[in-house]
Amino acid sequence: MAEGQSFIQTLEEALEAKRAQLDRNEMARLKEGWKLFQVAFHGISSVLLKKGVIHEDPYKFDMKISDVANPPEGPFTETERVEQMSIRISQYEAYLDFLNNYYQFDTDFITLGRVKRLLGLVKYFNFVQLTETNAQPSTRGLAELCNMVKKGTDQLSSGIINEAISQLEKTSKEILAALKALSDFHRESYKLEVRLLVLPSVALDPALVAAKKDEAVRRIRAKFVELAGDRPFHAELVGEILDEDHSPNSEGLRSDLLVKLAVVEEKKTEKAQSKSYKGILLEGIRMLAGSSTQLEDAVTKLAGNSAVIEAADNGLMVQLRKMLKRLFGGSESAGVRYEVGMPDPVTGDRKPEEIDFTAFVEEGMRKARLLSSLLLRGGPTLKRLESAPDDHVFKFLERNIEELQRMIKRLNALDDHFKSVFPAEERAKFRGVKSEITTVKNCIIKANQKKHEYHAQMEEQQQLRRLGVKPD
Repeated sequence: MAEGQSFIQTLEEALEAKRAQLDRNEMARLKEGWKLFQVAFHGISSVLLKKGVIHEDPYKFDMKISDVANPPEGPFTETERVEQMSIRISQYEAYLDFLNNYYQFDTDFITLGRVKRLLGLVKYFNFVQLTETNAQPSTRGLAELCNMVKKGTDQLSSGIINEAISQLEKTSKEILAALKALSDFHRESYKLEVRLLVLPSVALDPALVAAKKDEAVRRIRAKFVELAGDRPFHAELVGEILDEDHSPNSEGLRSDLLVKLAVVEEKKTEKAQSKSYKGILLEGIRMLAGSSTQLEDAVTKLAGNSAVIEAADNGLMVQLRKMLKRLFGGSESAGVRYEVGMPDPVTGDRKPEEIDFTAFVEEGMRKARLLSSLLLRGGPTLKRLESAPDDHVFKFLERNIEELQRMIKRLNALDDHFKSVFPAEERAKFRGVKSEITTVKNCIIKANQKKHEYHAQMEEQQQLRRLGVKPD
């Protein structure tokens, strides 16, 4: 009995030390891994949308998410592929977004039940075997869609997909390793709770355990239901407890368990101590780059709306204005211009502002191409940033965030303006851009968070230096 109490006390101490290590190290890695996973997957979905291989899910804003789950997993026919994969990819992104924005990455929140959900999510697409012969319908469907793009002539899109798949394969393995460590911890914590809560109330004869292990498990289950209410009962884990406490190999099993839970602190090398803060900035740039497809789509849609409006508005007065502009030195080829209502950031009132729409379209497409190139690992722009000084990378991120924020304001204003002046007889041709604007805004928010995270880290380092403390 004293030996059993000593083991339980040692087990409690080992689990508490393991919990601290998981919260300190593994949870941070898991959180970072899911963020990278989301960015990489968004790179694939953006290219597939841009190429018209899939289409926007019309019901994606109707999803009510209360926890992580999986999109549909059943088989579908060849004719259903585009529709089914469009829905599944859209829902998958929605669950990733929920996970990264609403989950708490600590051992208390990510219970065994949530570990199971996260395992289902990371395994939903098998990025280690993303092939057209995979038995999993969703994995096979995604492989077929990606190969459709890779067989085309757009090398940039093919490169983005290949790089994203490589990143997803690597990151999914890291996520699975972290979830395995978390699952092991919760399994042993559950077994400890059963030992403390239930076993003292169950009289178990060692002979019964040896001869009729299933009967011993049933007795423990009955007492567990009585004491633990509706909490799940895991017969497999209770069987492990009986082996560790009553089998002939009990001492060896207990020893192996304590070795498995032992905390091995990572050695702090010089390389580990000098944290790469540039990595935070580069992640922010990747998050911003995820808006490239939506920005291009928004600009393209507005250009189409403008073309319809200009074609309809071609009466006598318009021709007269163009003639007067030529006579008095104006350039008719200077581009299409629109006067829109721009919200004042202080008062909220709309102030008139003239936008050179032709220049705006050109600027928007240039920006979309730049952001798209940043999704391609090994591309010249990203390579320059990776080798540039931190302050240069910070300014690049800051400048592009500010430029995108200005573009968002103009996209909104132009969208509202076009909606108000669009010819009634052509109403079916109008294409709104609110969903694209929302996606770009979300990318800006995430990139801004990384910018502020970098700034906070640098501030902390400077304060430590001012206090005479050498920062790690």
